[in-house]
Amino acid sequence: MYTSAIIALALALSASARPARFQRRAAFTLANGQQAIKENASFKTLTASSSCTAGQDACVTGQFAQCVNGKFVLQPCAGGTVCASLPLDNKPGTSITCDTQADVDARIAAVGPRHATGATDAGAGSGASAAAPPASGTAPDSSAAAAATSAAAPPPANDAGAAAAAAPPVSTFGAPPSAAALALQTSLTLDPSVVCSGFSDDGQNPPVAGQSASSTSTNNYINFCALTLPSLPLTNGAQVTTGSCNPAPIGQIPSVDNMPSAKFNFPKNGDSINANVPFNATLNIQGIQTGVFTNAQKTYFAAPQTLNAQGQIVGHTHIVIETLSSLDQITPTDPKKFFFFKGVDAPAQDGIAAALVTTGVPAGAYRICSINSSSNHQPVIVPIAQHGSLDDCSYFTAK
Repeated sequence: MYTSAIIALALALSASARPARFQRRAAFTLANGQQAIKENASFKTLTASSSCTAGQDACVTGQFAQCVNGKFVLQPCAGGTVCASLPLDNKPGTSITCDTQADVDARIAAVGPRHATGATDAGAGSGASAAAPPASGTAPDSSAAAAATSAAAPPPANDAGAAAAAAPPVSTFGAPPSAAALALQTSLTLDPSVVCSGFSDDGQNPPVAGQSASSTSTNNYINFCALTLPSLPLTNGAQVTTGSCNPAPIGQIPSVDNMPSAKFNFPKNGDSINANVPFNATLNIQGIQTGVFTNAQKTYFAAPQTLNAQGQIVGHTHIVIETLSSLDQITPTDPKKFFFFKGVDAPAQDGIAAALVTTGVPAGAYRICSINSSSNHQPVIVPIAQHGSLDDCSYFTAK
C-alpha cells in the first residue's frame, strides 16, 4: 500500500509538471515560427541590387545571399532546394539555409511534435507571405544563418581584411535531432548511445609490420586533455601559439561523394605575372559550402565540423602566398612566414572563390595555396584515408 501511494504521488507530480513544460515549448516554437514567416516574407522584397549591411544574410530570388561591401553576393542552392528562414528547434531564433520546400513548409506549419511551431502559414519558403512579428524577447540566432538584420561580429585577426565573422548555421544534414538528443547537449556525462566500442581496439589484431598501436579509450576520450594539464592548457576557443589541447569532437564527416577539392584558376601553375600589379587570386572549388566562418579570436576549433542539407562541409577557404628562392626550391618553407594571407569571406560565385591581392607581388618566385577549413577554422575532415588532395597549390613568378 505504501509503495502504491509513492507511485501515485510520482505520477501526479509528473502529470502536473508536463503541461507547463509543453506550454513553454509551444510558446518558444510559436515565436520562432512567426519570426521565420516574417523573415521569409521580407526576403520577397529583396533583389541582388538591394542595399545591405556587411555580414547580413538573407534569401534573394531563392538563393542564399551574404552582404559583402554593401552588396549581396548570391550562392545558388542545390537542385531541389530553396533558401529560406527556418525556426530553430532548441532555442529562440531562426536559421537561414537551403532546404527542400516540403521541409520548409513542414517545419513552419504545425505538422508534428518535433518541428511543431504553431505558426499557421505554410509554404514559407522564399515566397512566403507576411505574418505577425515574433513574440517579445525572441532573440535571433547568432549563426551565419541568422536573421537578415543581425549584426556582424568583429573580423578575426587571422583572416586579414575579413568583412564579418559569422558563426556556422545549425546543421540541417540528415534527420532533425530528437528532443532527447537536444537535451543531451547540456549534459556533463557521456551518453551510452554515443560510446564507440572501436576506440578500445588498438588496431594490432592482427599486427601489421611497421604499424603502430593506437591509444585506446572506453569513454570516447572525453577527459583526454586532463592528461596534458597544466603543461598544455585547453585551447578554449583561442589561438594558443605555445601549444594546447582541444577537447571538441571532430563532428560530422561527409560521404566520399562530398569531399571538397580545389584548383587554382589564377595564377595557374607556371604562370608569369607582372610584378607589383594588383590581381585577383581565383580558386575553382567544389564539394564545400563556402563563406561561413566564426570569430577566430574566440571560437577557434571551438565547435565540431558540421554538414549542410546537401551533406557538404560548412566552412570557408583561405588563400596564402609564400615567397620562394626559386621555382625549383626543395627546402621546406617556414609556416610562420608568408607574403599574403586572406580568408575568403564571401561564398564562392559559380564555383570560384576570389581574393584581391591589393599590392600585387614583387618580382620573384612564389607558391600560392588554398586552405579549406570548417567554419571554426579546423582543416576539413573527410571519411577515408586514401583520397586526393583537398587543397591546391600552384607555382608562379612575377617579373
